[in-house]
Amino acid sequence: MKGKKRTLFIVFLLLIIFLIFAFLAKNKESGIWIDEAVMESIHKNITPMKTTFMKAVTFFGSTYFLIIAGLAILIFSIRYRHRENIVPLILSTVGCSLLNTTLKHIVTRTRPINYFLIKQGGYSFPSGHSMISMCFYTTMTYLFTKNIKDKSKKILIWLGNFIIIGLIGYSRMYLGVHWFSDVLSGYIMGFLFFLFIIYLYNKNYQYK
Repeated sequence: MKGKKRTLFIVFLLLIIFLIFAFLAKNKESGIWIDEAVMESIHKNITPMKTTFMKAVTFFGSTYFLIIAGLAILIFSIRYRHRENIVPLILSTVGCSLLNTTLKHIVTRTRPINYFLIKQGGYSFPSGHSMISMCFYTTMTYLFTKNIKDKSKKILIWLGNFIIIGLIGYSRMYLGVHWFSDVLSGYIMGFLFFLFIIYLYNKNYQYK
């Protein structure tokens, strides 16, 4: 019971933070909070090598890559009869992507055009790469580690998960297509959607 109350409190707190950022970012063309300071700090250290690396990193949060990765996991799940993974997989990619698009069209925030290192269309808030990566990779990590007994191995896998997600979010700011608040809000909503997916998963398949 205490665990459920703690989870509900975290969900409520994260949702409030997200809504505050969404309200502040609504129809904005400029940064909010520390957005400008973060962007200036990151863009003081631009190099051709870093830019090439960040373009590679950002690909791992792109729609193209996640579709390919999702299809590969889907085929694996069907082939090896892990059909319980199919719904979380679809929700963490297609479901999260649809939610992100909806939120972008509600908030309608302009991208930080003056910082662009690559071309990018659409609205800025919340970051789709950050939100969907948080949801997809964390859901897949949860499903992959749920039966692993070795604690140290589990910690290493989870650490790898959040390093990848962190790099993807950073790459979006480095490439100048998202403000810091876009990325942070994307992480928050992606994590909340992950919790929703796992709630449904555990309810249906009774995993703890």
